[in-house]
Amino acid sequence: MSVESSLELNVILEQVEKYCAFSLGREIIEKTKPSFDKLVIQRDHDLIKEALAAVIHYGTMPFGGISDIREMLINADKGRILTGAECVQEIRLIQGIQTVIGYEKTIAEVDHPDLQELIGTLMVHSKTEKYLSKCINEYGEVVDSASAELHSIRSGLRRAENDIANAANKFVASHADQVVDAIVTYRSDRAVILVRASDKNAFGGMFYGDSASGQASYVEPASLIGPNNRRQELAEKEKEELHRILTECSKEIRIVAKEELANLDTCALLDALFAKAQWGREHDACCAELSEQKEICFKKARHPLIDAKKVVANDYSLKQPQKVLLITGPNTGGKTVSLKVIGLFVLMTYCGMPITCEEAVLPYFDHVFADIGDDQSVVSSLSSFSAHISKQAEVANQATENSLVLLDEVGSGTDPKEGEALAIALLNELRKRGCMTICTTHYDRLKIYGKKHTDVLLASVQFDMEKLVPTYRYTEGLTGQSNAFEVAEKYGLPSSIIKYARFLKDQAKSEEDLLLERLEKQLNDNENKREQLEKLVKSNQEISAELKKEKTILAKEKDDFNDKAQAEADEYLEKIHQEADEILKEIRNHEQTSKYHEALQTASKLNKINETENRTDESFADTVYHVGDAVELRSSSTVCQILKIEKKEILILINGREMRVKKNQIRPSSHVIPKMKPEISVQVKEQNIFASIPSEVNLIGMHADEALDALETYMDTAKMHGLKTFRVIHGDGTGRLRKTVHEHLTKDPDVKSFRLGMPNEGGTGATVVDLK
Repeated sequence: MSVESSLELNVILEQVEKYCAFSLGREIIEKTKPSFDKLVIQRDHDLIKEALAAVIHYGTMPFGGISDIREMLINADKGRILTGAECVQEIRLIQGIQTVIGYEKTIAEVDHPDLQELIGTLMVHSKTEKYLSKCINEYGEVVDSASAELHSIRSGLRRAENDIANAANKFVASHADQVVDAIVTYRSDRAVILVRASDKNAFGGMFYGDSASGQASYVEPASLIGPNNRRQELAEKEKEELHRILTECSKEIRIVAKEELANLDTCALLDALFAKAQWGREHDACCAELSEQKEICFKKARHPLIDAKKVVANDYSLKQPQKVLLITGPNTGGKTVSLKVIGLFVLMTYCGMPITCEEAVLPYFDHVFADIGDDQSVVSSLSSFSAHISKQAEVANQATENSLVLLDEVGSGTDPKEGEALAIALLNELRKRGCMTICTTHYDRLKIYGKKHTDVLLASVQFDMEKLVPTYRYTEGLTGQSNAFEVAEKYGLPSSIIKYARFLKDQAKSEEDLLLERLEKQLNDNENKREQLEKLVKSNQEISAELKKEKTILAKEKDDFNDKAQAEADEYLEKIHQEADEILKEIRNHEQTSKYHEALQTASKLNKINETENRTDESFADTVYHVGDAVELRSSSTVCQILKIEKKEILILINGREMRVKKNQIRPSSHVIPKMKPEISVQVKEQNIFASIPSEVNLIGMHADEALDALETYMDTAKMHGLKTFRVIHGDGTGRLRKTVHEHLTKDPDVKSFRLGMPNEGGTGATVVDLK
């Protein structure tokens, strides 16, 4: 059995083969063998590293339309005439290569110099593809537009066939009693009609035989001979023109045949390469780093043939000055799996493949030797021991300091004492040569041997003593036990037998061996406890991380909620401020137009808005204010001055007007209000005040609405100036305007009374109004 088969590399390659796009890629995978040439290893490593990155980030390379057309290209190169279908294969190859080159341009963000160089060797024959596509359609048929001659011939053929159909229909119509079937049939590539056998000589045409029953005959009437002759003549010309066109197409392919063969080889390499990369992506694999130093390091290594849900990931490491890794432990505990993982990963890397681990470092080996499994053969008269010895002899004769040697159950298959002696002697020889050696064993003397030499790394696979099952967990620095007695007890072997077997085992051991065994057992127990503690710590860390994540989410949700609430509040305040500004603007307008009652209503609105805005704001609730302090309205930040502090309200001066506000509607201001000069009081006589406005308003000639507006304006002015009595002149007329004025005065709360005028006051054409 070869090393590749022993390590099941062939099974991995069969998996990879399924990812290939066409047969040539599969052929390369089938023939894949590990290379021990340093340059080849490095080249393949660089290519697979780039391809894996491309597949992970952009998906696999497309190979649509590319197939194995080597035979066709070889025939074209020899000058043979190709068919239309073969020309289509060439068109698809050229288009497929264009797609491959297009893919390379899409992965620009992935560093891929080696891949770019390989794809750069592809040659695109666009001119050939254009010429062939002009002549051949996707079904391999030569199109009419391939040449002017072919177009003319096929047009003539269509006319000839139309003439045949017309002549046949005319014949059938005129000889309906003698025609058996009105459908035109072709015999010897000529159109014929099925007539009664008794009338076959009645039409003066050609006879082409009878039907199977003998009741009907195929004849070519005289009227069809001419059209048939023309059709056959054109068909012959078409055949000649098609041959000429395909000859020209074949010449075009012949020109590029050798280059296309090279393109196919490159496409096959790319197909195999990206099949490996796809396998790597599906198995969460990575590419090993190649080192000039003698060191093996695999982090979280998993055997690719074990179910991903069941496989146990282990870390493996072997570095200078250690050259030998000695793995011990129970049967079915995973010793051989660990041995195979290391060997398989080396071979896969040397085949240009990714390996199933998180990180990997490998040196350059000149050969891998493996003695794994039982190669006994009846035909070759080989026993198990003979098979092992033959492989070990090959190792002893050929291994160098740059070789990797894998030995499973070294020294087994014979007397234990002789086997141990042979194993120790072989390991001594391999250590002297300096080659890296991985071996598994049950022998106690080999374990003791490993403890005595610093260049031997001891390791074991663990066993669950409670469940009596292997854990497949690999641990460095400890030697494992076979646990044969525990397993025997589990399967029901009488305790007396097991007890006596333990006695015989202990009796054969020295006191030093017993102390070492107890020490190792204690170390194993401590290691198991350490693993359990690590699991608990990891679990706690995961819970802590989850809680931290939830806390972060809650904090973010809280911040989002606060931000949203703040945004809504800001939006609401902005709206309030705009309303307040509008109201203040209205107040100023009302003051200018002297609409005193509207100004008062507007000011009332402003106070309500201020109350709404500051209803829940208590940030300055404890502030103590004094007369003369500069303050701001919270609603608009307008600066004002305190004139008087009352029990529940504060009198402020804002824009020259006095206003009462609540304490929570203002806040301290940093502005300084300059001291004003003392006001000079001027006494004005009452008549001087009233002299500024007339004592009557004339509404005659106005419509009702106009009259009311004029009346309201006058009354506002009268109120502002303190005028208590005035006259409204409305005239008599129909009495409608007087009625409207009286209704309005009745509803005005500031009107004390009103009456029609005396004769000297205008009589019924005027109304005298007294204000409160």
